Amino acid sequence: MRTPSRRRSAPRVIPLLGILLAACGPSDDGALQARGPGLEVANLDVDQEAAVNAAAVSAALNPDPALSLLVDPVYLPRSEGRQGGASVAPALIARMKQRGTVRGTCQTPRESARTVPTCPAPMSGYVVHFSQIFQRGGSSDTVQVHLAATRYRHAAKEPAEVLSFERAYRLVRVRGEWRVMSEARIPQR
Repeated sequence: MRTPSRRRSAPRVIPLLGILLAACGPSDDGALQARGPGLEVANLDVDQEAAVNAAAVSAALNPDPALSLLVDPVYLPRSEGRQGGASVAPALIARMKQRGTVRGTCQTPRESARTVPTCPAPMSGYVVHFSQIFQRGGSSDTVQVHLAATRYRHAAKEPAEVLSFERAYRLVRVRGEWRVMSEARIPQR
């Protein structure tokens, strides 16, 4: 099983991290927004959402057809932690399966990122958990998405180390394809 990619350079991480930290603030209802503060949800069709998520997965994990990825069927909430969040549209999950981005679904524990979930799958791998996709600036060609990945085991007695991380990605659509322009590692709480 391959582990998360370590090929990122610091200059790409620092600008987005500064933007994320400076933009964290309360929402209209007073709740602190940790993901997509001040940004609106992007109005993308299912194919474009699947393409954005696939680009984020490719940036976060070494592309490998043998790597088993499942998607959490609930979005990461805008607030800190993993509790809350709306359901991911079944059409989006189906499209990500068709593209080969994920093999199925598995809902991870909400109370802690420090728990190794057990998922019904033929082999161990990672559960990827996305935020909604946020529009950056006035253009629908620049977006931001958060991706949390948690290693899962396929059998309850299988030994497994806790491995969980979250990153924010800024993507730009270039000639119809989504490309990651920068990423920021999000500290685990």
